[in-house]
Amino acid sequence: MKHHVSVARQCALLICGLAVAGFGVALTTCAELGTSPISSLPLVAHYCVPPLSFGMTTFFINLLFVATEVALLGRKFPPLQFAQVAVVFVFGMFIDLGMWVCSFWSFQNYALRMAEVVLGSVVLSLGIALQIHANLVFNPGEGCVKALCQVFHARFAWVKIAFDVSLVLIALILSLAALHGVFGLREGTLVAAFAVGLSLRWAMPLCRPVKKFLLIPAPRH
Repeated sequence: MKHHVSVARQCALLICGLAVAGFGVALTTCAELGTSPISSLPLVAHYCVPPLSFGMTTFFINLLFVATEVALLGRKFPPLQFAQVAVVFVFGMFIDLGMWVCSFWSFQNYALRMAEVVLGSVVLSLGIALQIHANLVFNPGEGCVKALCQVFHARFAWVKIAFDVSLVLIALILSLAALHGVFGLREGTLVAAFAVGLSLRWAMPLCRPVKKFLLIPAPRH
């Protein structure tokens, strides 16, 4: 029997991945030892503009990533990828929901807080793997890196590292300039960077069976 990929199921898997990733970001952040590099700038922006939630600053900064993709690729920017705006809006909502859930517990023990950073990083990697396997719309951060690779003919891994380091440096400068100190960036940021990268190595094959969920029987003519 022939099968084809269901767009509706791709959307469902993408939303599931966003929910898992959002909770992972919240877990990592609520330990108060830093956050993942990709979330470092939105977190510092959240501290700088308190009326905006962490999820909202994540949304607005990711809009800048989408705008960067459009500026880099021009007419080569796939129209479908404008849906990144909706994706990151949903992601921001899940981050705020995760932050609210995580607010119901707080660890004073340093080892437990660091364990929360590692656990959050693992959960985040699972969410990323689900989004990749959905194979529908890029996460704006990933999309921006892909656009840079396409324009400058560079390897994804190296551009990704440079992109993450740049975000952390910008977050650090913003924190020092606006808050007169270092906030949202700690040793947990470095731990999360390594933990997410290492976790993705097993998260990708672990989540591979979900691809079967995307297939539905092709209609008979």
